[in-house]
Amino acid sequence: MKRILLLGDSIRQNYQSYVKENLADVAEVFYPNENGKFGYYTLRYFHVWLGDLLGGGGGTEHDSFDVVHFNVGLWDVLRLKGDTGPFTGEKEYEQVLLRLYKRIRMYCPDAAVIFALTTKVREPGFAPGIHVGERRNSDIIRYNQIAGQLWKDMPVEINDLWSVSEQMNDTARSDDVHFGTEEGRRILGEAVIRCLRRYL
Repeated sequence: MKRILLLGDSIRQNYQSYVKENLADVAEVFYPNENGKFGYYTLRYFHVWLGDLLGGGGGTEHDSFDVVHFNVGLWDVLRLKGDTGPFTGEKEYEQVLLRLYKRIRMYCPDAAVIFALTTKVREPGFAPGIHVGERRNSDIIRYNQIAGQLWKDMPVEINDLWSVSEQMNDTARSDDVHFGTEEGRRILGEAVIRCLRRYL
């Protein structure tokens, strides 16, 4: 059986169980319990999560996964109230994506790598009752462009979850950011599965 690793923020947490259940006959699907948050957080904890998932405590086993599907972005575009711009600057975002790719390659050298574009928010892009800042779809579009440009000449497939989320009804949303409804989990999950099946 192929082994798939899903990494990412709370959007990944929305669809992870759907993907695991619906690929159970052809693949083993793994993911950390923890939210991957922003790029630098995922970069810092990738080897820890890998070690935990493999039972080795340090992510030392190579060739451990056949496919790595990951995303970061929603935390990176966050504009804190009173601050001047996204939490992670554009150049920093490009750099952390490249560093993440290199880290994935170090621990999973033969894995197919897939990057999922950041999903659309319903502005101001926060869960109800939280007013510490905002997320702008214009920023998300820009950061998705940065990712697309970076991966263009690299062996990384892009899973366009932005376009999928753009076409979803508000009934698929559980708040301004997430797709924690049955409909949302299914639509995102199916989009991820379609992408993953090419490697199974």
